[in-house]
Amino acid sequence: MQSEDKNFEDLMIDYLSGNISESNQQYLSDLIKSNDNLKVRFNEMLKLRAISFVPVIEAEKQANYKKILEQINDTPTINISRTWMSGFKKIAAIITLIISVSVASFYIYKDLTSPADNTFCYQTFSPVGSQTKIILPDGTVVWLNSGSSLKYNRSFGKENREVALSGEGYFEVSKDKKKQFIVHTGMLDVNDIGTVFNVKAYKDEKEIIVNLIEGAVNISLPDTKKSVPLLMKPNEKSVFNKLTKRIELFETDASRSALWTTGRLCFVDATIEQISKDLERKYNVKIKIANEKIKKELFSGSLNLNLSLKEVLSYIDVDKKFKINQVGDTIFVGIKQQ
Repeated sequence: MQSEDKNFEDLMIDYLSGNISESNQQYLSDLIKSNDNLKVRFNEMLKLRAISFVPVIEAEKQANYKKILEQINDTPTINISRTWMSGFKKIAAIITLIISVSVASFYIYKDLTSPADNTFCYQTFSPVGSQTKIILPDGTVVWLNSGSSLKYNRSFGKENREVALSGEGYFEVSKDKKKQFIVHTGMLDVNDIGTVFNVKAYKDEKEIIVNLIEGAVNISLPDTKKSVPLLMKPNEKSVFNKLTKRIELFETDASRSALWTTGRLCFVDATIEQISKDLERKYNVKIKIANEKIKKELFSGSLNLNLSLKEVLSYIDVDKKFKINQVGDTIFVGIKQQ
């Protein structure tokens, strides 16, 4: 049974993202027809409302939702018509999701039965190279950056307002004095009532960074019993080092940290190596810097992510000394021969 459930979940990820093969479509259809529980879960996944509001496609969304249900109930195989997505680029979404044309995302309902995972039931992914805007049940607006995910439970907005973030998220928290809004990142918690902030907590990076734009938040370490919450004020940045478990607080223009939601990135004395991490996620490539001197070079400025990666790298290369080669999806950066 566990193996069948795992197969179902894996197939649904491919199904909802539009990447399922014909043979796996048939296999998923057979699973649903042979197991009433899986059929219920399938319908729940389709009905899940993770809403990012774009009214112009509301009517079309409803029509396609009905079409999907008809195909599951009446036909021997699952075969979704994708003509409604023809004007979109790299979009994979549950049929009830309303989404802007500049955003690529997909939403997954996951039935978490193990005690360790029971608190988080709804999960939203923002695929590499995209950004996702969602509205939580309490009205909180969240933007997820490339390669990020957000989880929350069935009781969100009713009994609690807790989410788990992996990656980077920009939050405009709806005010609720009775229920604190808490962002869990695994090693750091951000506690808030109603404010605006940006959290960067990618698993492959050494630091967790919180920028407070409006309001106030408390930063705490859930694994440290004696940890005293750190109160942040607007235009402050906290940097948590995962290795030393230390938090440093800096003054900053916090609004810069959220420019990625508008298609820009802003850096102040960031190393080329640090910048390359953000560019890898945005352009879905690997950037390998062979020269240690280049890695440590500092850059300050704003990057327009609507440009090609080649144009962005050329802009960063102030002294015009980079030698750039591309092999497949890997970018090699070195120094030009003198």
